[in-house]
Order: sequence, then C-alpha cells, then structure tokens
Amino acid sequence: MSATDPSTSPMAQDFVGDEVSPHDEVNGYVFWGLVALFIGVPELLAAFSKTLKADIPWPTISNLIGKDLERRHHWVALLVVALIVLVTLHTLTYPAAKKKAGRAVRDPSEAVHVTWSGWYIALVAVTGAAAGVVASTLGASKLELGYAIYISLTITGVVIPSALAYWWNRVLAIPTLFATLSYLRGRAAWVAALVVALLVVLLFHLALYPWPNYQFGGP
Repeated sequence: MSATDPSTSPMAQDFVGDEVSPHDEVNGYVFWGLVALFIGVPELLAAFSKTLKADIPWPTISNLIGKDLERRHHWVALLVVALIVLVTLHTLTYPAAKKKAGRAVRDPSEAVHVTWSGWYIALVAVTGAAAGVVASTLGASKLELGYAIYISLTITGVVIPSALAYWWNRVLAIPTLFATLSYLRGRAAWVAALVVALLVVLLFHLALYPWPNYQFGGP
C-alpha cells in the first residue's frame, strides 16, 4: 500500500478493520451513493418547492418519520436520537480487529468474503422498487407506499448484511456507510466533509422535525 492509500489511515482502520480491496471500496461508493440520491434528491426538491414535493410519488424520509410517526407517537423522536447515538458508539468502540469491511463479526478468522456483492446491490434496488410497485398496486396511500419502500431498503440494505456478517460470518463486499466515508475522506476530504455535514443536518431534521423550519424571534 502507498503512503497515500486511504486504507492506511488510523480512521479507516478503526472504521473498516481489515483493509478492503479497491473493488470493494467502489462497491461502497456505488451502494451508498445510490442511497444518498434516493433519499437526498427528494429531500432537496421538497425543501425548495412545495409543488415538486407534491409531485414526488413517495414521501421524503423526513416527512415519513418526522411529520407522520413523530407527530402521532412523540417517543419516536427519542428512538431516533437513541438509535443515532447507539450506532455511532458501536462504530467508534467495536474492536477494529473484529471488523470486516466495517461490519462487526464474531470470529474474524472464519469470516468469508462474499464476492457477489455487486449483484446484491442490484437486488436491494429491485426489492425496493418491487415493494413500491406491490404497495401501489394494492392501493396504498403515499405514506403507506413510503413505508413499504423504506422498510424494504432498511431490511435488505442494512439489517441483512449486518446479520450475515455477525451471525453467519458472511461479509458482503460492500463497506458500511462509516467505512465508506472514511475511505472517501482519504480520497477527497472536502467531499467527505460535505457529505457528513449533510448527514448531520438530515439527522437533526429527523429527530427535531420540522427543524430548521422554526419561527425564531418575535412576529
């Protein structure tokens, strides 16, 4: 590895564990880039135009969590904050020696690198689209359509890869979000900083919805 290789930085080693191949690194950019586009573009369109917001066939994730769930169940806001803290704490404190591609494994010596991860990225996209189509065909409302899509993406994109790594020692060649960001920081630090800033804004928006759309000061 060269001195400029992002996998040699302390941050990458803490977040990723054993270094991943350049192909796996690209998988991380592709997967999380597609997720960012799917979540971020509707959020930006909805923020800049109410007309565009109404034209998007599924709700933004902030509308789904903040406007719907948190409005009806205030404890959801606490759950969002707690989940953010737990994920961050786990990422920062789980031993790097027991991580593969950023994922927690119980026995690193028996971890198997799954090489068909490119197909898995396509599977996640197809599953999310299929969930939306099925829900729409069954007459789901806009909110119900959003639940179908986002729950599908969460299960296939986060829950299943994490469970495969921890319980069955099968590690997909798709680094986690934190691992991918650590590699991106090594490649283009300003891009990684921008992405992290946008993530923090989105997380505050989810937890404290409708922040920042508060009226400050007097009338």
